[in-house]
Amino acid sequence: MEAKGNTMSSGMTRNIERVGDRAHKAVDRATDAASSVAERIGEHVDTLAEKRDELMELPETWLEGARDYVRENPLAAVGFALAAGYLFHMITRSRG
Repeated sequence: MEAKGNTMSSGMTRNIERVGDRAHKAVDRATDAASSVAERIGEHVDTLAEKRDELMELPETWLEGARDYVRENPLAAVGFALAAGYLFHMITRSRG
């Protein structure tokens, strides 16, 4: 009887070990997949941070460009300002 009990016990132990190995492999695969996804997300976050920094600098760049243009072409700048003012006046004036 004891031999039969040992055989059943060793069979159960092997089954438990097989199930444990499969579970361990599944956890390893899930960990690898999660790591890969986290790495890709990290790359996207870095890219978005760079784009954000570029966009934050854009208005300053435009303002510097406008200042340089006005310094180099003061008469043209005054002409543009007058034309813009006139157009704004024509658009907003009362028709009555």
